[in-house]
Amino acid sequence: MLATSVHAEAVSFSIGSSQGGEPLLMYHLGSGAKHVLILGGQHGGPERNTVELTDALLDYFTANPEDIPAGIELDILPRANPDGLAIGSRQFLSGVDPNRNWGGPDWQADTYDSNAQFRVGLGGAAPFSEQETRELADWVLVVRPALVINYHSAGGFMFGPRDGLAGELATSYADTSGYAWPGGGGAGGGAPSPLGYRASGSMNVWLRDTGIPAILVELSSPWYPEIDRNLAAVKSVLRRLADAPSPAAARHPLPEGEGQWIGEAS
Repeated sequence: MLATSVHAEAVSFSIGSSQGGEPLLMYHLGSGAKHVLILGGQHGGPERNTVELTDALLDYFTANPEDIPAGIELDILPRANPDGLAIGSRQFLSGVDPNRNWGGPDWQADTYDSNAQFRVGLGGAAPFSEQETRELADWVLVVRPALVINYHSAGGFMFGPRDGLAGELATSYADTSGYAWPGGGGAGGGAPSPLGYRASGSMNVWLRDTGIPAILVELSSPWYPEIDRNLAAVKSVLRRLADAPSPAAARHPLPEGEGQWIGEAS
């Protein structure tokens, strides 16, 4: 059941800037101790539909603030890689992949891209070597979201936690959206991982090892934003999260050498 609440218009501010000087604009809606970060455009132009989706979610919740439960703040970053979006590239201007530059012992400078091609230097010179990665990681570690939803394309599946409240949120997303969930519950659960390559340095795994639940959603094609199914899933997750008790949140400095796990990346 949604609690009655009053919310202001979306407020935006920059959490940093891209290598090309573009702001990384975060939009805030709602108010509360439980933050939900929704992320699009990490892989730039080739995954433009994830930007269209996050823009649509921002527009919807701005126009329908009553659908944000009391106690929840939505933090929406539609363009996590604005330079790549502008030039039609998956990478930052440096050539580093935005989802191979996150920390952990499994991080590799030379690694596989999302097309299973092994590429020299794709992971960066070091974990968090790229300013966009550092700026987003710093924000995440200060805010400690209750959940991160990260959109990519194209695969038609999702990854997410399996246990506890985080597992319930992932199950709710899978059940409502209908995306396959390899190894998980919900609709299409139990299938083997669809990734045919070793992924290193991904944000989703770093978030898990940092203690922040995350759902990675692969849209079904590189063209369509699939707004309706994802909007319904987000609303379902927000309702479930609002009903859950608030755990005590800790603040942590930016870690060095966080653990890494293969498989939850795009």
